[in-house]
Amino acid sequence: MLFIESRIADLSVEKSLRTPLLEALQERSLVPLIRSSRLHFFEQALMSAERVKDLEQALAVWSDAEGDEPYVRGDVFCFEDFAHFVIFGEEGDGATGLRAGIIYDAETVEPAGKLEAFCRNVQDALESAARESRASTDANMNANANATTNADAVAVGVQSPGMQATRVEWRARGAGTPELFKRFASEGAGVETPSQGSATRVGGAADRARAVEILEDAGARALLQHLSEARADGRVAEMLAVGGEPDAESLVARLAAAGLVRREVQVSCRKSGRSLFRLPSPDALAMVTASNAVCSECGAAVADERAEELVTPTPLASTMLKDGAWLLSSLRSMLGALGIPERETASRPAKEESEAQVLANVSGEPFLFVLRDGDFTAAHARRALEGETEAHASRLVVVATGKIQDEARARLREHARRRSRAGSDTEVVFIEGLDSASTELRQAVERVTQEALARELYELDSSAGFNVGYALAARFRLAQRKGALRDLAASAAGALAGSLREI
Repeated sequence: MLFIESRIADLSVEKSLRTPLLEALQERSLVPLIRSSRLHFFEQALMSAERVKDLEQALAVWSDAEGDEPYVRGDVFCFEDFAHFVIFGEEGDGATGLRAGIIYDAETVEPAGKLEAFCRNVQDALESAARESRASTDANMNANANATTNADAVAVGVQSPGMQATRVEWRARGAGTPELFKRFASEGAGVETPSQGSATRVGGAADRARAVEILEDAGARALLQHLSEARADGRVAEMLAVGGEPDAESLVARLAAAGLVRREVQVSCRKSGRSLFRLPSPDALAMVTASNAVCSECGAAVADERAEELVTPTPLASTMLKDGAWLLSSLRSMLGALGIPERETASRPAKEESEAQVLANVSGEPFLFVLRDGDFTAAHARRALEGETEAHASRLVVVATGKIQDEARARLREHARRRSRAGSDTEVVFIEGLDSASTELRQAVERVTQEALARELYELDSSAGFNVGYALAARFRLAQRKGALRDLAASAAGALAGSLREI
């Protein structure tokens, strides 16, 4: 998944300084791709590299004077796992200001530091371009017969682009996290449900991660639910009957290893059938029988009484199952795997058992996730629409472990169509079950990221001759595929080398 961050400065760079600024950036190992491709075209057209800059200058003067678009609107700078961009705003188009940014994926190291360094390079390059412009102007003035008069006039004209351009004060573009996200987060802060609050306190992070992984199995959840109901109703026989079958025994072993159930030994009187006590393990029973203890009901030795294994849910299982806390943790893990940091997500208390809502900030777009541990009905759809309206979310994602009923789908789709007809950009995504949840979430997030790229870089499309945002998104996909193939080739080579050593 790709991410975008940008900074903006309230200054307009003169058209005559833009090409020198790009040249100064190239001297700092920042190669402007659009300008490089143009220079290559000019070189091919001239059949020589000697007059390339003269041709570039001629076209720049003509474009800035006669064209609909300035000759230099900005440029893109690509590196192995990230890309920078710089865009020069134009007065009167609603996008005034110097903008610099970075496009990166989840594997990029310290993107904020890279953006900070790029902004410093842009500022240094602008100062260098302004100095050269002033030096060139001074040289022309000294060659003029009326040096004094012309110097005063020209100095006034140069001071604005030169001196003002060097005072670059960068700020984050926009307001950072949208106000609606802050409001949603504040609604959820400190108002967590008992299960959500206790889920973060019962067990460690590793224990909860293992528990979530197992609870994604519907069979595991069904067994735990059965055990919880049997325990609440006092149906001890059902807790004793768990196991026996190889598959069930294997599932119980997995649940025990994850800390979701515990095995106990229940000792009962053979004559009255009453439960005497429970022990944590067969070893504990051996210690009791070795002490020659006797039954309080019939007086027989405890060693002669009935001992049966009991499987009971742990507090961790109870808290993870209640109110869909495990599903919320699973979603956060999937979003984290996509590169969306937890600070860009906020959850709020469920209005109904086994239901939760999460708002995530994805490339500036608010995603509302409605989670349902069970079937998703028309009533749940109505609450989802209420949450979408309150959060002003443009993307609604329904994640249900059960069936999403047709009436619920129809209601949400009709709502999305009405919003689209009204001019609002909206999308509804249905995810039924967790088997394909990660893939479907990735696809939904990538669609939004590509749209964000197109919005951020559309001003460069006319200069490049194609959709720059789409091209960069495709470039990152191809680079990832190439890296995966390279890793596969290295793995195969390593395996071959190992087999040769064995021979």
